[in-house]
Amino acid sequence: MDLDAIRDVVKASELFKDLPQADLEVLMDKAGTREFSPGDDIYRKGEISGGTLALIALGKVQVVAENGYVVRELEAGEIVGEVGTISPQGKRTVTLKAAEPTRILEWHIEDIEGMSPDLIKWLKDLAWKRMKYYSE
Repeated sequence: MDLDAIRDVVKASELFKDLPQADLEVLMDKAGTREFSPGDDIYRKGEISGGTLALIALGKVQVVAENGYVVRELEAGEIVGEVGTISPQGKRTVTLKAAEPTRILEWHIEDIEGMSPDLIKWLKDLAWKRMKYYSE
C-alpha cells in the first residue's frame, strides 16, 4: 500500500475527513505504521494503552470478547484504541485481532490533541458509544 493510498484512507475516515490538508500532512508525518498477520493481537484487553490509538489502513480487525466470541469486525478507515487512550484507567477495554493481513497507522493522543479540539471531542464521543456497545 503506497503513501497516496494510505492518505486516501485517512482522509476518508470520519475522524479526519474535515481536517485541513496541511494538518493532515502533519498528522501523517507523526503516524507510526504497524503490520499484522491474521490472528495476531493488535491490542489486548487490560494492557496499558500508552496513549496510543490507531486507524485501520488496510485489512480487517476483529473485536474479540474474553470468551473468544467475535463481537464485531472493523475495516479500513475505522479508528481503534480510542477508549483505552481516553479513559482515566488508560487500559485497553477489548482485544483486537487481525482477521486478515492488516496495517494500522498509530498515533499518540498528544499528536492529535494539538491538531484540533474538535478531533478530541469526536474521539471522546466515539469512545462513549463503543463503551456502551462493548460492555460485557
